Amino acid sequence: MTTDVLQPVTTQPAEETSSDEKAERPRWRPTRGHLIAAAALIGLAALPIPFGDFGFFVGQYALIYAIIGLSVVVVTGYAGLISLMPYSFAGIGAIIVGVALGSWGWPFWLALPLGAVATVPISILVGISSVRLKGLYLAIATLTFSNALGETFFKWDAATGGAAGWVVERPIVGPIDFSSDISFYVLCLVAVGLLVWMVEGLRTSRTGRAMLAVKDNELEAQALGINVYRTKLVAFVLSGLIAGFGGGLLALLLITVTPSAFQSPLAEATSILLVTLVAIGGMDRAIGPLFGAVALVIQQQVFQGAEFFFAFVGIYAAVVLIVFMMFRPGGIVQAGKRLVEVTKARPALGLAIWAFVLITNVGGAWLFLALS
Repeated sequence: MTTDVLQPVTTQPAEETSSDEKAERPRWRPTRGHLIAAAALIGLAALPIPFGDFGFFVGQYALIYAIIGLSVVVVTGYAGLISLMPYSFAGIGAIIVGVALGSWGWPFWLALPLGAVATVPISILVGISSVRLKGLYLAIATLTFSNALGETFFKWDAATGGAAGWVVERPIVGPIDFSSDISFYVLCLVAVGLLVWMVEGLRTSRTGRAMLAVKDNELEAQALGINVYRTKLVAFVLSGLIAGFGGGLLALLLITVTPSAFQSPLAEATSILLVTLVAIGGMDRAIGPLFGAVALVIQQQVFQGAEFFFAFVGIYAAVVLIVFMMFRPGGIVQAGKRLVEVTKARPALGLAIWAFVLITNVGGAWLFLALS
């Protein structure tokens, strides 16, 4: 009788993969589109050079409005909340920076963060009061808060300096004197670049994805474990911080900070202009306010001495906004991407469209200027 002896089964250990054999992570390399976009932004930044000090002043105005417009991207483009008080938050930042520089003698680099942080209590109050509202009701609530600030804080002479306001001086850092228009323009340009990078990074962060989820569907966001009310409150706070930072730079641009610029009805009208320029530029991308500011703010500054200035800007903004909302809800950013695709596929048609857009804008501006 034989018995089968069960031999132990031995398994060969899996060969460890050496680090050299592991697939290397692909390195990021700029594509042709990235290079074209970088060249376009550099060209856009160089636009004020031929126009001297006036060009740099208008460029500063556009960049600061683009910064304040980034607050609209966060609260409306990401979180889906309609806020009509970004200019009121900017006014708080401007007044606080004016007080810190003109009365307390603080250095600019401490006054500017203080102007941004000063918006937090108001943004929390607005967020708590309005976070359960949606759509038109939320817009009306923020408009009411803006009006209330105009009738209280911006008429408080001890804080605002009264009708005379506060006179501030631009900083001098080492050999760099930011009192000149070109140096302050470069400072604003750097600030815009950093904030665009940060806001675009927010879009892909955990907080940004939570905002986008709340914007798409609040019930589904709650089912996924997202605290909807806290997310909306964070959006209001971040929006206020960005607008307050932009307001601090606005104080340095204006040099004399007066409260009348932030009282009703100018504050509400400017807030609506900011929302409009962001919608035209691209509501859901951080670069959108920059294009919107170029489209509206530059023309606002150039033609404000013309007789038909208000008609031109009003007609232009209304027509462009309606066209984009109907055909390109993503604004200039979406339209630009589509136009680049058309130009690649059919160069003649693409170049013809580029020429038509340029001639329409420049020709229309020249016509209104000639009639003034």
